[in-house]
Amino acid sequence: MPTGSVTADPLVVLHDHLDGGVRPATLLDLAARAGIATPTDDPHELARWLTLTPDLGLADAFSRFDLVNAMLQSEGALQRVTREAVEDLAVDGVIHAELRFAPLLHTRGGLNGAEVLRAVEAGVAEAINETGIDARLIVCAMRDQPVSVSTEAVQLAIAAADGLVVGVDLAGIEPGHPAQDHAAAFALAHEAGLGVTIHAGEMDGPHQVAGALDGCMPHRIGHGWRLIDDCETIGGRVAALGPTAGSVRDAGLTLEICLTSNDCLGMPVTQHPVRLLRDAGFLVTLQPDDRSITTTTARRELGLAADHHGFDRADLAQCCERAAAAAFLPEGERARLVDEVRSGWDAAPKSLVHLAERATWEQHRRMATYVPDDYRRDGFVHLSGLHQLLTPANRFYRGRSDLVALVVEADALDRLVWEPGAGTAEYFPHLYGELPVTSVRAAIDMVPSMDGSFLLPPALIEAVAG
Repeated sequence: MPTGSVTADPLVVLHDHLDGGVRPATLLDLAARAGIATPTDDPHELARWLTLTPDLGLADAFSRFDLVNAMLQSEGALQRVTREAVEDLAVDGVIHAELRFAPLLHTRGGLNGAEVLRAVEAGVAEAINETGIDARLIVCAMRDQPVSVSTEAVQLAIAAADGLVVGVDLAGIEPGHPAQDHAAAFALAHEAGLGVTIHAGEMDGPHQVAGALDGCMPHRIGHGWRLIDDCETIGGRVAALGPTAGSVRDAGLTLEICLTSNDCLGMPVTQHPVRLLRDAGFLVTLQPDDRSITTTTARRELGLAADHHGFDRADLAQCCERAAAAAFLPEGERARLVDEVRSGWDAAPKSLVHLAERATWEQHRRMATYVPDDYRRDGFVHLSGLHQLLTPANRFYRGRSDLVALVVEADALDRLVWEPGAGTAEYFPHLYGELPVTSVRAAIDMVPSMDGSFLLPPALIEAVAG
């Protein structure tokens, strides 16, 4: 699918770094005002110098951020680059953005953390007034700093939580700096009701994700693509999940996948496991990460998934809807955002899926309507999109061999309402009425793996596609 086919659709950005999205021309202007030398005075050449490539190595890669942050040590500079970053996201069609930054990296010029935060908030407020975009902030702590420093960062976020700050993050170099070292700081964030996202499984393996789960209890995982190393793949599909990968998937934790950024650090876009992870039931979203330093945009990331991994329009809409459902917003605001994304894409699935006990389905399939026990208990029939199915299947039905997946025509259903699922950020379709048997066009056996978990049966994928 060509990238141009998604140019008018609303986007939600969850993973975007302030210091990775500064305009090169602005950097040159700020450098001149501050008397800071730059590798070149030409904005196009500076853009090329800033761009990360796989051959740079971590030290050279982080030197790009060091140069940028050297210029972001005053209130005026911080306010300006923040306003411009949010403006650029709005131009790209982003309707909700969560911009992240580490306030304590911007205190070398004499500002304290609270002053840094106020300057960034002022820049966001200006952009909101100018563009109408909904933009919020995530405060980053750094892995290579002691827990006392990460605690200070989290406390800054807590103090500002009645404003634009909605969450906290742990960023920086993974090897040698386990997330669990910062558990005490992130416990404070949970107590304050802040959203928690952790960079993990980007530069290092699944053990870093395991440490993040145990130590910081994140709601989202930044990157997380290295979870594929904890999966067994056969014939281009995930056949089994290891303990860490299984925990992330079954807990319904959202992955903030950044294709271009991962490419710059050595995982080629064409070889990225994003499709494998999505098809295995992980809640995949597509994110820009560092727009200037990796030369990308939020919309370009969707195009890469389409061009190199076969994501069709429905797949891309699902990624955007999942991002909306995982936003660090109060429930009412998050529900409105999900509705706006779904209506903007106009991509509600034509086929839905319902997990049924085989015996119950056999009992009802020659009747006019199918009435499962959950309808009598909850007042509605639980349904899902195809790639949502694994969340309830593995959470509630692991190991059962008496289940079938009913493929249901969505257009045949009345009183269908999308609502938050239990214990997950996703929004699921609920049918407030009995299910017409004539709406069911296939019943596919669900066979658990050796460890009791479920993967999508190929016959089910084909039935939904057909």
